[in-house]
Amino acid sequence: MFTRKIIFLSAALGLCASALAQENRTEPTRIRIGETIISLQSPLHVRPAEQDADTDINIFAPRTYRHRSYPRYSEEMYIGFGFAVPTREESYQPVYSGSSFNLEIGFRYLYRPSQNYAIGTFLQYGCYSYRLQDASLTFLGDLPKGDIYREYFRTDNIGTGIIQRIGLFRRSSIETILYGDFAYSKRFIVKSRVDGQKTKDKHRDGTKFNPFGAGAQIGLRWSTTSLYARYRFTNFFNPDYISPELPRFSIGLCFTM
Repeated sequence: MFTRKIIFLSAALGLCASALAQENRTEPTRIRIGETIISLQSPLHVRPAEQDADTDINIFAPRTYRHRSYPRYSEEMYIGFGFAVPTREESYQPVYSGSSFNLEIGFRYLYRPSQNYAIGTFLQYGCYSYRLQDASLTFLGDLPKGDIYREYFRTDNIGTGIIQRIGLFRRSSIETILYGDFAYSKRFIVKSRVDGQKTKDKHRDGTKFNPFGAGAQIGLRWSTTSLYARYRFTNFFNPDYISPELPRFSIGLCFTM
C-alpha cells in the first residue's frame, strides 16, 4: 500500500511540474493514454480521445502530427491565348502571324501527392483562327468571283489531356501538358468584294479537314500566369486533298482564375 502511494504521489508531482512548465507555452502538451487525452495546462484538463485529434505526445506510439501546408486536391478555372509562329518551310501555308491565334477556356482538376509536384487532367473549349495568304485556290480548287481581301481557316474544339506541375522555387513551377481534341466545327472563310459589295462565303468540306488533333505544351508558371510554347503533332488537313499544312508552333499566355 505504501509503495502504491509513493508511485501515485510521484506521478501527481510529475504532472504538476509539467503543468507549471506549460505556463509560457501558447499551446498545451497533450498526452494520449488509451481513449483519454490529458492536457498539461493549468487547470489540468482530461477529455476522451478523438480519432482525428492531433497530439504532441502519444505514450503508446510516440509521433508528432503536423498539418500539411499545401492542399492535396485543387480545382482551377483558366483562360489562355496564343499566336501562331510561322516557319519558312515550303510545306506550310503562309499565314499572317499577328492575326492567327488560338483561344481556350477550361477547368483543371489536380492531385498533389507532394509539396512540389501535382498531376491532373482538364476539360476545355478551344478555337483556332488562322488568317491565310492566297489560300482559296488551294482550298477550293478555284478562285471566287470578285476581289478577295481576307481568308480564314477556323475550328471550334473540345479537348482534354494530362497536366503535370513541378515546383521550382517560391511560387514558380514548370507545367507540361499532353492534349487531344476534337474539332466539331471546321470552316474556310473567304471575304471578297463583288461589284462594290462585301460578301462572305463559308466552306465546310469535312473530307478536307482532320477532326482530331493532339500535341504537347510546356510552360513556365509564376503564381497564376503561365508563359507557354505549344507544338501540334497532327495535321489540320487531309493530306490527300490539301498538302500545305498550317504552322505547328505557337506561343502564348495562360491565366488561372
